[in-house]
Formats: sequence, structure tokens, C-alpha cells
Amino acid sequence: MHRKLQNIFYEARDPQLTWDDIGGYADVKQTLKEMVCLPLQKPELIARHNLGLPAGVMMWGPLGTGITMLAEACASEAGVSFVYVSGQEMLGKHAELQEAFDTALHEAPCILFVSDCEWLAPRAGCDYEWSPGNRRAVPPTFADRELTRLFIEQVDRINRHPEVRLLGSCYRIDTVDQALIKEKKRFNRKVFVHPPELEDRLGMLDIYMDRMPNLAPGIDRRAIAEAAEGFVGWDIESLCKRATVNAIKADQEQVTAEHFRQALREVRPFLTPDMVKKYWEIRETDCPHHYEF
Repeated sequence: MHRKLQNIFYEARDPQLTWDDIGGYADVKQTLKEMVCLPLQKPELIARHNLGLPAGVMMWGPLGTGITMLAEACASEAGVSFVYVSGQEMLGKHAELQEAFDTALHEAPCILFVSDCEWLAPRAGCDYEWSPGNRRAVPPTFADRELTRLFIEQVDRINRHPEVRLLGSCYRIDTVDQALIKEKKRFNRKVFVHPPELEDRLGMLDIYMDRMPNLAPGIDRRAIAEAAEGFVGWDIESLCKRATVNAIKADQEQVTAEHFRQALREVRPFLTPDMVKKYWEIRETDCPHHYEF
């Protein structure tokens, strides 16, 4: 599900999406409930237990897995406003970036979500290759040093206000400026939105197939999910659309299992095996402490 931002660069809104709108990722949802929602729901109890709060939480993982939707669902769960800043759209817009953080303070209590942090604060000299010759999804451009400096300043400013919970996202944690994720007062916690596994893909399929009005009965969804290795949410959506197109081309009233089998041969998965391997290598070599409350 994609939604156009009202102000192009950022927007504040009442959250509409919930966990049920996002297929799979039961483990990620549970972690977000603890790290992001709990501090907004039970701040006094957390203080009485002397449990320190995460400063900012960085979600990272493949594109097309619903990270922005997960952020909005956090706001729904916590019952607060949702302020969404598009890191891509903020390039070259210094005044608007500060304005977005001002808006978050005005909207408090709220969740402030900044997407594409690797665009705003890239790590100098990092290697974007998944394997020799594979540079899929490398950001095409980055913020200038002045905008990066301003972004980090705004992160420091917003984290003085615990009623604003800061969430960020990036597609690879090793491509983000270390000043943003190593400093304890900035994004000091991480959530790995891993490449979709079988149960995640099955959950995504359920979301999209349940919306299809002319689905033939008895289709083995688990078999489709097993065959959809490397698919992210975007691909699952494309798969369902492709199967429907195949039914229409054949002048058939129902979308059948055969239409899905044909679609599986036609839709190219976003994730290649070397990308999946690299994601897990990065996660396994990262400090485990950063993934705990």
C-alpha cells in the first residue's frame, strides 16, 4: 500500500493502519510493540522500574517489506499521532527538514518516522555491492554534508523529548553514517526487518488474496508462498495482479492455481540469493546488544 504525502516532504496524520494490515513479521511486530509502543503507553511505570528508554529505533531491511506501514501501525497501537518524513524527498530541503521536526514536537505525543536515513546520512566509503556486480537498490543520490549535519542536530533535539518516539529506516544498516547509529543519544536501538521467510510470505499472500473477488476455491496458498522465495511484499502484490491478468487474458471468471503458477514464472523477485545472504551476514556480525530493549 502506497500513500502520497500531503506535503510531499513530510506529513502529520492520525494513523490508519494496524498490525492486521501487514502480512507476516510476527517477530518484528512484537519487538516494535516493546521498543516503540511501550514507552508511549506506560512511561510512568517504566520510570518507576528505572528502565532506560531507547533513544531512537532504526528499522532496517529490504525495500518493499512494509517498513513504513509498520511504523504507522506502531502509532495506531500506541494511540498517538504519526509524523512521517520522507528522507528521499528531503534532499536539498534544509528548512523543511527542521519544519518537520518542529511539527513532531507540536504533535506530541507522537511517533516521528524518518524513512531512507541512508540518503540523509550516508556512510562514507561503504561498499554497496551485494556480490561482485550486484548493486541492486543502491541509493542514486545523497544529502550534502550540511543537510546531514542538520539532520543529526534535529535528531539530538527531538530525543530530548520522550513524548516523541523517534523511528528511522534504512535498507542496509552498514550504509548509514555511524554518527547516527553509534551515538547513545541518537538511534541506539535497531530492528532487523529481515528478508521475508515462508510464514511472512504466506501472511502477505493472505492480505492480497483475501482482497481478490474472484478467487477459485482450494488454492494452496502455502505452496505458492514456498515457491515465492525472494519475494518481498511488492512482489507478492505483483504476483496476485499478474495471476488476475492471466485469468482475464484467458477469458476466465475465476483466478485459479494455474494462473498463480504462471505468474510465479513471470514475476521477478526483488531479492536475489546473494542479497538474502548478505542481509543475514550483516545482522549476524552486528552487536546483539543494539537489538535488545
